Amino acid sequence: MNNEYNRVMFVTNSLSGGGAERATNILVNALKNSGIQVSLVAINDGQRDLIEPTCEVFELHREWKGGLVSVFNAYIGIQKAIWRWRPDFLVLNCDIPELLGSITIGKHKLVAVEHASQPWPQRQSLGKFVRKLLRFRKTKWVAVSDHLKVWGLDILPNFVINNPIDSWLPLNGIKENQDINKMRRLVFVGRLSPEKNPILLVSVAKDVNLPVTFIGSGVQSEIVREMCKLNGVTADFRGFVKDPWAEIQPGDLLIIPSENEGDGLVIVEAIQRGVPLVARDIPDLTRFGLLDINYFKSTSELVGTIESCRKNLDQFIVNKEIVDLLLSKRNPELVAEKWLEVLRG
Repeated sequence: MNNEYNRVMFVTNSLSGGGAERATNILVNALKNSGIQVSLVAINDGQRDLIEPTCEVFELHREWKGGLVSVFNAYIGIQKAIWRWRPDFLVLNCDIPELLGSITIGKHKLVAVEHASQPWPQRQSLGKFVRKLLRFRKTKWVAVSDHLKVWGLDILPNFVINNPIDSWLPLNGIKENQDINKMRRLVFVGRLSPEKNPILLVSVAKDVNLPVTFIGSGVQSEIVREMCKLNGVTADFRGFVKDPWAEIQPGDLLIIPSENEGDGLVIVEAIQRGVPLVARDIPDLTRFGLLDINYFKSTSELVGTIESCRKNLDQFIVNKEIVDLLLSKRNPELVAEKWLEVLRG
C-alpha cells in the first residue's frame, strides 16, 4: 500500500466489550499485523483489555449524556486526536462516531461502518441528516452484513465485510465438556438496552421456573433488576465480563431476544463455541440458517420450546457444517485483507 494511505484511525463509542467494539478491537489488531499504522479513539470510558499496547488509543474520558455539550466536548477531543495523529482514513463505527466524524476538519477520508439494521432509533431526523452529510463528503460505506443498507439513505454499501472473530477460540468447546444434558439456567449475553430486549427473559424465566444470568451492562440494568425482584425470578447480574463465554456452564441455554441486530456477533461467537442457543425469529438472525428449534417467534413459543426440551439441551447446539460455513469468512487475517481493498480503492 502507498504510504499516503497507511494511517487509519478508528472512532468507536467505547472499549466496553459490546459486539461492535469487540469486532473493532480484533480488526485493529489484524490491520496492525498487516503493516497498517492504526490508532483508536474511544468516546466513552471503557475496558482496554483487547487492544494491543502498540496501538495508540485516545480515550476521551467523556460520559456521553446527549445534548450539545456532549457533542461539543467529544468533537473537540476527536479533532485534537486528528490534528495530533493526522490519519489518512477516519473509520466511524456506529451512530455517535458518524455524527462527530461528519463534521471533522482535515485531509482524511471517511469510512462509515453499518453495524445495525435500525440505528438512531430516537434520532431519525438527525440520523438522516448525518448520513446525507457523510454522503456529501464522499464517504465509503462498509456494512458488516449483506442484509444491511445505509440507513437513512436506503442505498447499498460500497463494501460488505463480516466482523472478524478470534481465530484461536475452540470450536464446540462446551459440547465436548458437557457431561449433563439437563437445562439448568437461562443466559443473556450482550448490552442491556431496548434493542437487545433483555426484559423478555424475565417473563420467560418466571414461566419456566429457571434462574437467569445476565452478562453485560447497559441502560436497562436497573429496570431488569427490579422486574426480576417483582416477579420472583432468581437472577445473577455479572456486568461487563472480558470473556463472557468463560461464564457459560453445562446446562446453560443462551437466549438471544434482540429486536434487531447487525452482524449478530453474539450468535456467531456462541455457535463457534458450541453453546446451546435460541434466537428471535427476525431477518437479522434467521439469515444464519439455523434449525427451526433455534428460533422463536413469540414468548409463548419460546416457553413451550424450553419446556419440551429441558432434558435434551444438545438439540439447541448448531451442527459443525453450519459452524464451518459461518466462520469461513471471519478469519481476522482474511477480514484485514478485505479492509485493505477498501483503503486502496
